[in-house]
Amino acid sequence: MIKILRIARLYAKELGAPLYLALFCASPLQAELNGFQDRYFADVDGSTWVLQLETNKTFQSMVTAKLQMGDTRNRYLLMGGVDNTQIKGSYKPLIGSSDFGGERSFEIRRIDDSRLRLTLNDDKGKVKEQLTFTANSQLAPIDTAILGTWFTTAEPDGKLNQPYLGEQWTISFRDDGTLCEASYSVDTRKSQDPKDPCRNGVERRWKAVDGKVYTYDKNEEWAMQFNYRLMGGRMVVSYPGGKRRVANMAQNLKLSADNR
Repeated sequence: MIKILRIARLYAKELGAPLYLALFCASPLQAELNGFQDRYFADVDGSTWVLQLETNKTFQSMVTAKLQMGDTRNRYLLMGGVDNTQIKGSYKPLIGSSDFGGERSFEIRRIDDSRLRLTLNDDKGKVKEQLTFTANSQLAPIDTAILGTWFTTAEPDGKLNQPYLGEQWTISFRDDGTLCEASYSVDTRKSQDPKDPCRNGVERRWKAVDGKVYTYDKNEEWAMQFNYRLMGGRMVVSYPGGKRRVANMAQNLKLSADNR
């Protein structure tokens, strides 16, 4: 019991006193999300926002939601209680922000089996955002920050018979939810222009979730390809096996397979 009180005090500091009281007033039973889907999507100014719902692991009468606002660097953590067709509670940035201020409230209201309306209030309790989300499993979230073509700088691979031969990797993320990827050998003694990976490379569907890129495989299932993060204008790619790539954004590269 003492441990539970300590956890509650921690949440009180992070999310505010009203939510602290709600934790003790709420029913101890497992929160029911009947009628709600696990994941919803919304198109906001050409960017895909994702709302993920799940029961809270610490306080089982609560509901936790993560809101990914297009670019994976902008995310909110929402915590609240469910009452039939609506969820109410407080939200904050998933990664702390000094200028965010105190507790802010939200409301999720289920419209029907596949739609809901999310209302985010500002620090004065006034409506900041009001968006309609749809549970469309065919819509894959993309990270607009990585749209475009990226390429690696080829380095010699150290072979005695071909000491200047290296591999260059290019990948193109397109806003229609497809990507093209290609690797080819180059002479590292010469300056290289990145080739269009959509000419001869493999084209697949892609989505980005929590800093990971997934592609649609032959079995029509999503498979994780690599982790990524943006650092100083570069994209750092890490594969499950430990391989790592550092890619730069290609400039003024006309994509033959891009219909924009």
